[in-house]
Amino acid sequence: MLILYNILQLLALLVLGPVLALWAISSAKYRGRIPRRLGFGLTGLVRGLRPGTRVWIHALSVGEMASARPLIEALRREMPEVVILLSATTRGGEEYGRRLAGLVDCLVPFPLDLYWVTARFVRVLRPDLFVLVETDFWPNLLSRLAAQGVPSLLANGRITTESMALYQRFRFLFAPLFNGFTKISMQMAVDAKRLVQLGVAPEKIVVCGNLKYDVSSLADEAGQALDLAGLGLAGGPLLVAGSTHDGEEAILLDAFATLRKTCLGLVMVITPRKVERAGEIVVLAARRGLVCRLRTALDAAPCQVLVLDTLGELAQVYRQADLAFVGGSLVAQGGHNPLEPAFFLKAVLFGPDMSDFAEISRDLLRAGGAREVTADSLSVVAADLLADDEKRLRMGRLAGELVLAHQGATLRYLGLIKEILGHG
Repeated sequence: MLILYNILQLLALLVLGPVLALWAISSAKYRGRIPRRLGFGLTGLVRGLRPGTRVWIHALSVGEMASARPLIEALRREMPEVVILLSATTRGGEEYGRRLAGLVDCLVPFPLDLYWVTARFVRVLRPDLFVLVETDFWPNLLSRLAAQGVPSLLANGRITTESMALYQRFRFLFAPLFNGFTKISMQMAVDAKRLVQLGVAPEKIVVCGNLKYDVSSLADEAGQALDLAGLGLAGGPLLVAGSTHDGEEAILLDAFATLRKTCLGLVMVITPRKVERAGEIVVLAARRGLVCRLRTALDAAPCQVLVLDTLGELAQVYRQADLAFVGGSLVAQGGHNPLEPAFFLKAVLFGPDMSDFAEISRDLLRAGGAREVTADSLSVVAADLLADDEKRLRMGRLAGELVLAHQGATLRYLGLIKEILGHG
């Protein structure tokens, strides 16, 4: 199958190569990243790295990077002699990775899955272990790692019902791909069972739990409280909407305008998933008669809505929130991590689409630490919670207790890595 995969790749490059090249050059998202992903400058990047066992950790994007962070911190703390290489596929993932620069030895680009490119990356990086966090399967890279005798670990794996249907339909492709891993660690027993059904060798599969629950690093991320008053927000109740997407902010702003009629002094912080969309949200707010400003605006004029057009400050505002909404859930984006506000003992709201965090959102709902809302019910549910401090604080406490009860996956992963590397 790998031969067919590479033949199809080559044909696609011959036919679409000029179009793809033009697109990459004209797109700000990819411009400047393609040469690095082809391996240009790679040798100089890793030259001078200290000697030691090399662990290459790869995460697709921001969400996967957040999952990888507890593991990276544990590796640095418990195995300081290990040389950690870190890569991400998306620009957002790379930006998050730069925030972990003090924990890793080298931030490296992730190779395009072309045979000769992956061969060069494996040869130059010389990893002793490759750890793939959650997803981002590339046949050539996994094949080259195996050919060079480099063990590979799939960490924090999960298989949704939709993914399982896809894997079964193309079982001839995915079964060999999964079997190519040295070890596969899944979040839940049901995920492990699905892998066995696909034909993956049971001895390769372990269940270590969900790294996303080990979010104690959020306390460090939050650091000192953000000076919201200095940024123009009055000291009223604070609603925080984190990781929002296009189409969601309009719903949130409509709900906020309604809430302000009964919840006097209510203010809101919106953190869009893509910071470049921050200006759009200011316009949406103005259309609704709301006073809105950007976090990076030079003036600190009083406002009702503050839009964070910065990275790395969401934890700070979650920590200060009276009520938190987790975005990507009122629109079809799969949701984002509801454990981030739960860690700070906040009552959590999210929309119907939490498919990327299905287990976590379900557990939060069952524990009583979260409420699911729709565009129509958002303002009603939020008004009820903002008016009842006891109910809201109890929800937050239950959410925090759930986080605490499920922590510990990182230590299990650390033991698995030591086992693979022969370190005990």
